[in-house]
Amino acid sequence: MRVGAAGQDLVAAVDQARAERIRELVRIVQETGVGEVSIEEGGMRVSVRRTPDPIEPVLAAAADNPAVAEEALPVPEPAGDGVVRVESPMVGTFYRAPQPGSPPFVEEGDAVGPGQTLCILEAMKLMNEVKADIEGVVRAIHVGNAEPVEFGQLLFELEPINGRPLGL
Repeated sequence: MRVGAAGQDLVAAVDQARAERIRELVRIVQETGVGEVSIEEGGMRVSVRRTPDPIEPVLAAAADNPAVAEEALPVPEPAGDGVVRVESPMVGTFYRAPQPGSPPFVEEGDAVGPGQTLCILEAMKLMNEVKADIEGVVRAIHVGNAEPVEFGQLLFELEPINGRPLGL
């Protein structure tokens, strides 16, 4: 099948519009502090994720040497009371569950692991997961479901497990 000049112009215009929308997503991530933005439209899905600033050479070497990976990953330091504070990375609406009527992601007293979802923050109609950075126990949840939160507002307090098996 051949596409005429008018068809090629239409394809180029669609590609240009998509490129502009992707640039807009990148701008949103850069300017707002949002960790990740995903958009799905017309069978195309685009995700833009923030990377740490700056990317250190040791992180690139982590793929080749697991021992370096352990040292390179920043681990949140507990406050003076031994509790790790999880703060809001953005302005938005705090949701404890993936959807209305579903059980919350976590409850006080639950053990959590690195990468486990603690809550969702909705910002500009986008749902952003807030995940645990450490293995720990949820000691406090400081925000109620569907409440607005500010950047830097305390959401959770996690007590590090320090080598004990998860679930104790």
